[in-house]
Amino acid sequence: MEQTKSNRPERKGKHLTREERIMIETMVKTRRHLAQIAHYLGRNRWTIEHEVKRGEVEHFDTQLRKKKVYSSDRGQDVHDLNATAKGPELKLGKHHDTAVFISKKILIHKRSPPDVVAHLLKEQHMPATVCTKTLYAYIDQGLIPGVSNESLWEKRKRKRPKKNPVRRVKKQHARRTSIEKRPKPVENREEFGHWELDLIVGEKRTTKPVLMTLVERKTRMLRVRKLPDKTQASVFQALKAMERSMGVCPFRSMFKSITADNGSEFLDVEQMERSGFSKKRRVKLYYAHPYSSWERGSSENGNRIIRRFITKGHDIGKWTLKRIGEIEKWINNYPRKILAYKTAQEFFDLEMAA
Repeated sequence: MEQTKSNRPERKGKHLTREERIMIETMVKTRRHLAQIAHYLGRNRWTIEHEVKRGEVEHFDTQLRKKKVYSSDRGQDVHDLNATAKGPELKLGKHHDTAVFISKKILIHKRSPPDVVAHLLKEQHMPATVCTKTLYAYIDQGLIPGVSNESLWEKRKRKRPKKNPVRRVKKQHARRTSIEKRPKPVENREEFGHWELDLIVGEKRTTKPVLMTLVERKTRMLRVRKLPDKTQASVFQALKAMERSMGVCPFRSMFKSITADNGSEFLDVEQMERSGFSKKRRVKLYYAHPYSSWERGSSENGNRIIRRFITKGHDIGKWTLKRIGEIEKWINNYPRKILAYKTAQEFFDLEMAA
């Protein structure tokens, strides 16, 4: 008895290739047993048997008698035909209007895919809806007109964390209060009136205007103020102007604490906490650890949304106060996933009413 040995490991979950089908046809013509063919190709015997049945065609021998033989071309044609019908139908395949609607929401209205999906679920007149994972897959495949991963602000800005970064730790000011001493109700976002402070700069190495951002930790409400430069004096004047416009007591009840980074513009603790119109302290300041931006996540996320409109390197001085106010209003009325797709303005109004 002839023995056939093969060093090929058995493959599972892999379709037969055209070359393998040609080898099957050759070995069938030489009257090899199906078990020998399977062993030689490293396949299961039933795989070879099913393939031979799929690729059978009728031939005539020299005496014009019908005879069934295996054809590799026939087997490949059947495989290719079956492959065209696999997988579920695209949910947006027959709903081009929905795909155009999604494209406009992402490109024009600057919405994120999760927000667009939530909007589709709310709109009852939409003929088709998709989940967030499916929408991201469609964008990867280029099925949403005009939308690619470059159109998704959050996705194209993600960076892989660096391993073992070298940090230069600054010495803490003796008067500064560390974020470690922040009360638990503030840390857990249970109490209203605690904010995170940061600055957004435009062109680097210049003294041009910057933006001061304040984000309320519980409601994610955003306040944006345009400053003439990145100095301590400008920050002091901005806080003093807000205190003057709101009133001393309302400001103190709304701004119970502020968490800032270790930038030089926030260095003078006494001046920032001291009220310009009362002997009482204006606000309590806490400072995050150096190079720990995740400790001020609300502020970082708010700045990231602002960057959708004011990109890095652009001169902030060219942006008018009216336009900055429109951006602030847009962000506060933007449905957020972390707020169950409600807006920061809605939660802020509820807290103010309480």
